[in-house]
Amino acid sequence: MQPEPQRHPVVVEIDGKTYKGTYWIAGEIMMVSTGGGGKSHQIGSRPPMQLAEQLLTALVKAGKA
Repeated sequence: MQPEPQRHPVVVEIDGKTYKGTYWIAGEIMMVSTGGGGKSHQIGSRPPMQLAEQLLTALVKAGKA
């Protein structure tokens, strides 16, 4: 059994509002989760925090944050 991936906070500010989520990496996949949903993406050449912020922004725009 594999250990639980370490979770990290991620925060973005959009239109003066602050949104918070949590991200973790499992293998080559990053997952970002909020109270309203989650989004995953394969890790590429971008720094992890930049990708986490991008995914959280997408969740905010989709109304899931």
